[in-house]
Amino acid sequence: MNIIDTFRYLVALEEHKHFSRAAQACHITQPALSNALKSLEEEMGLKIVNRGRNYEGLTEEGERVLSSAYQVLHELDRLKMEIISKKESPTGNVIIGSIPSALPVASSFAASICFLHKGLKPVVRSMTSHDLELCLENLSVDVAFGYSERPEIQSQEVEIIPQYEEKYFFLTKKKSEFYEESLTWSDASKKDLCLLTPEMHNRKLIDIFFAKNNIKINPVMQTDSIFSLLLTVYTGQLSTILSGPTANFAKINGELEIRELVEPAETTAIGIMIPAGNRLSIVQNAAKTFSKSQGWKKILNDISIP
Repeated sequence: MNIIDTFRYLVALEEHKHFSRAAQACHITQPALSNALKSLEEEMGLKIVNRGRNYEGLTEEGERVLSSAYQVLHELDRLKMEIISKKESPTGNVIIGSIPSALPVASSFAASICFLHKGLKPVVRSMTSHDLELCLENLSVDVAFGYSERPEIQSQEVEIIPQYEEKYFFLTKKKSEFYEESLTWSDASKKDLCLLTPEMHNRKLIDIFFAKNNIKINPVMQTDSIFSLLLTVYTGQLSTILSGPTANFAKINGELEIRELVEPAETTAIGIMIPAGNRLSIVQNAAKTFSKSQGWKKILNDISIP
C-alpha cells in the first residue's frame, strides 16, 4: 500500500463526496480507490469511511486520519517546492482561500504575485468562514483572506496580517445620474432586498448592523452566491448590500447606484492569515512578503472601496 497515494484518495473522497468522482479526480478506477481505503482501514485497525449505497461521510476516527493526511500531503508538497525553488524565485502552487466578500481582493493578490514570481501558480478557492478556518487548521491552504476578528481565528495558531476595513454599500439599478452618495441602514431596510443566506458570516454581520437600528430584516430573496446577488440587482427588480471590494467590482457595469451605508458607518477587519504552527514554506514567505509591500498596499487601496 502506498500511504501517500491513499492519503490523496482520502482527501479527494472528502472533497468530492462521491466515490466515482473522487476516483476520476485521482485518475484511477473506483474499485482501486475503494480497495486502497479498505487497506488503510485494515492497516490502522479502524473504520475510516461510512459506506452505504453512496458515500456517507467519514467516521470520527476518519476525520482525524483526514486531518493527518492533509498535513502529510502539505509537508510533502512543501518539501518538493523547496527542493526545486530558490528564495528569490519561488516555484509551485500557492493555495489561497478566501471568504466570498474578499474574492476580488484575493484574486488581485493572486494575479499580482503570479506576475511578480513567474514560477508561482496560484489557486484561489472561495470558502465560507467556517471552511476557511478548517483549512487553516489542517494546512490545506497556504494563505487565506478572511474575517480576522472571528473567535475561531483568534484561537488558532495563525499569523494575521491586517489588510483593510471592510465597508458596506447599497446597490440598486441606477434610476438617474444623480443620487446621494450614502444611505442609512434604516432607509435601506425599506427596500426590496436580496441578501446572502443566514448561515453566511457576511449576512450575520448585516443582520447585526440592522439590529443596531432596532430593525429585523426580512429580505425578498436569499442566495449563498454573491454572483447571484449581482445578477439579481442587474435585473432592476431588487437591491442588495455588498462589501467594498465586491461593490467596486460591480461598479464596472456602470448601470448601478452604489451608496455607502451610514448611521452607523460599519466596518469589519479583513486580514491575510498564514498558519503559524510550522515553518513557513518558500511560497508562503513569498506571499507574506508581498502582502506587506507598498505595491500591494496601493493595489489594495484601489480595489477595497468603490
